[in-house]
Amino acid sequence: MRKSSDGFPIVVTLVAFVLMFLGQDVYQRLAYDWIMRQLAPWIDAAQAGLIERISAVAVPAVVALLVIRGLYVYAKREFARQAERAAHRARKAARKDQDGVERDVWLYDAVCRIFLGRWAAIPLRGGKLDLDGAGFPVLHDLVAHHVRQLAREGRLPVWGKKPGYWALWELAPAEFWKQHQIDYESFLQADPHMLHALPCEAGSTVSLRELMTSKAAVDAFCESVAL
Repeated sequence: MRKSSDGFPIVVTLVAFVLMFLGQDVYQRLAYDWIMRQLAPWIDAAQAGLIERISAVAVPAVVALLVIRGLYVYAKREFARQAERAAHRARKAARKDQDGVERDVWLYDAVCRIFLGRWAAIPLRGGKLDLDGAGFPVLHDLVAHHVRQLAREGRLPVWGKKPGYWALWELAPAEFWKQHQIDYESFLQADPHMLHALPCEAGSTVSLRELMTSKAAVDAFCESVAL
């Protein structure tokens, strides 16, 4: 884009000179005799010749300027469109490069994937997680500590909604996880919609609810640790 816009004034100048040269030639071929005949009854030959010479320069110059003006407006709009398309591609690439992620899976399901080593829900019995005594401490560490650490490092993006009916999903920044954690008790409810994040201080209210993440990011993490 930059090279095209820098060379444009030179191109415009060259086109203007060419148009003026061609315009003078065409003007002299087509209009000279006609102008002289029209002016002959009113002024002498010397005055008519002077007027014709002036018009031979002025008329092509005006036409050339009008053409150049049109080309300039068109080129300016085209450069603007190209710049907008380039900016759109850059924004699209930036969004794609930003972890290469998309909000497409519940964080609850992602935790189950990490815990089980496959995309499946932790089995339930009587509406509660069906785990043995050794499984619960591992799950607690995963939910309360490891996932939080991954989110803090930016390896696992987490989206959520703030309290309120009109709240929208938003990506929690890495700094958010310095003072917040995923509520383990809400995970035990075995409902993806109920999983939420709380401030680390005890007795605090929900900060983000209905947590979601990226399936691609989860798979990338699991592959990196061979889960």
